[in-house]
Amino acid sequence: MRGVFGPREGGKRELVLCSWLRSQVATGLDARTHAPSVAGADFDRILDGSGRLRAAAGDLLLRAGAMLEDSDAMLLLCDAEGVVMEASGGFRARRQGERNNLQPGGRWSEGAMGTNAIGTALHLRRPVTISDTEHYCAAIRHWACAAVPVRDPADGTLLGVIDISGAPGVGFANAGALATALAGQIEAALRDADLTRHRRLIDLLLAGRPRAEGEAVMLLDQFGRQVWANPAFERLVVDADLPAGETLRQLAAQKEGDAEQAAARLRAALPGADVDLLGAAGGAALGLVVTLPEPAVRRRPTQDVAAPERLSLSRIAATSPTLAPLCASAQKFHDRAIALVLEGAAGVGKTTLARALHVAATGTSETFEMFDCATLDAEALRQTLRTGDGLLRPRLGTLCLVEPARTPAEAQPLLAQVLQRLTRRGGAPLRLISLSSEPLGDAVTAGRLLRDLQLRCSGAVIRLPGLAARRDEIAALLQHFARAAAPPQLRPLRFTAAALAALRGYDWPGNLWEMRDLLSALETGRPGAEARIVDLADLPGAIRNLLRADNRRLQDSERETILNAVAEAEGNLSRAARRLGIARSTLYLKLDQYGVRRRRSRR
Repeated sequence: MRGVFGPREGGKRELVLCSWLRSQVATGLDARTHAPSVAGADFDRILDGSGRLRAAAGDLLLRAGAMLEDSDAMLLLCDAEGVVMEASGGFRARRQGERNNLQPGGRWSEGAMGTNAIGTALHLRRPVTISDTEHYCAAIRHWACAAVPVRDPADGTLLGVIDISGAPGVGFANAGALATALAGQIEAALRDADLTRHRRLIDLLLAGRPRAEGEAVMLLDQFGRQVWANPAFERLVVDADLPAGETLRQLAAQKEGDAEQAAARLRAALPGADVDLLGAAGGAALGLVVTLPEPAVRRRPTQDVAAPERLSLSRIAATSPTLAPLCASAQKFHDRAIALVLEGAAGVGKTTLARALHVAATGTSETFEMFDCATLDAEALRQTLRTGDGLLRPRLGTLCLVEPARTPAEAQPLLAQVLQRLTRRGGAPLRLISLSSEPLGDAVTAGRLLRDLQLRCSGAVIRLPGLAARRDEIAALLQHFARAAAPPQLRPLRFTAAALAALRGYDWPGNLWEMRDLLSALETGRPGAEARIVDLADLPGAIRNLLRADNRRLQDSERETILNAVAEAEGNLSRAARRLGIARSTLYLKLDQYGVRRRRSRR
């Protein structure tokens, strides 16, 4: 398991030491003998809020718990805050768990109980095993625990954790593997339940009343997540400035909900819209359909249907926490007509940001002109200086120079003169933006760019990071491009947790261009409403192979750690297992896995 082996200090693994440091922030935490309780109405709200997860895990917990009935281990399902919701397994283990409140209602986040498998797995968002003295609180050091996060297969959001807790020793060796298998089965059950629910909702929609041609229609499941929408409503959803779009995003973010409550919120956000429940006869509604009449659609401003490359400055900032402060700084410089350089690799969004800055400062009344500096001609610039045509037109609002460092050498002094003339022009100030894939100062140092031209362009510099530095935003960006690439009448592509993990780990050398092209390619050959889920096998080989290479590097590191421990123990596998903090049987399995022959004892 990832994280079982690693650097040690004072006999403790690095992840444990880091967790202990986090735990020491809370005064008196180490003296706790049992976890805080969440009871009554608060616990009921937690159970209701995790109904989808509990339903997917229900049968699996019963079957796996039955397997553990005669053991000293128990199985726990917790929510994303570490609150135990379900418990099953061995009677002795459950009785022991009651003493530490390791039972339904107990809160086992790191902030509540320090280092423990449940809380540490939630904090790190990956599988973790914690055994005996690795626990922060002395009162729970008689436990060994293996916890694995459970994610939403629709978007990778953390839903909770599955945990196996029991007595330390050889009998606990396979707990991590069992917890990992159960987490995978729960995620598969979530995916299957969603697909079944969504197919049923589409059938109900098709069986309902016919829709007028101009109506905007959206189908939502009971949790407020979009199942299908026609293009008119898709434009409404992606518009961050409309209250209905914000309401829909809030409903989807909740992960759990009630269709009737969702319908009430949407009726308030969309006065005049028809919001109808589906499948409500004899039970809870399965979902709802929202219909916006054609006249209301016509009243929406034209900006709502803007292409992705014409995103507003507020939209860019809202969709990227990394870019938000950069947008604010760039806007200050641009509003004051300070020459601005936007630096960054190809595809990071320099042109999109430049256009958004222009619209934010001048609206659409003034022109936005882009010039590829590599194609500028010296004679044409001389003509501009003589006659005042071209770049010197007085109606020009924003001038955008693409790659100034690639301006031909003979044209560079002339371009510097043109920019000087423009800055002295009367009337509204010229706003100059330069887009560059390299620092202009480096081009000056290399002798490829005149210092005078660099100074004319570089009043301020904003560097835009690539996607490799914005991995937390990759899921949201994939959803954005999936919406843009989806054919009319079809819902956007969605990604399994495995596919999302691979895409987050990829470095995206082509940045947003590469992501847009990938989504377009994934749409190819998917003309129907089926197969709208992208799995790991659907991704290009370069992305899949990178994930395999990462796994191989992890295995190599683990193998080296094991061999070093065996060498330090002079071949004594029992001593080596204690050094590694694992059971001897686990060490045997690892040695066999890596093809290391172990010395057999003589009889």
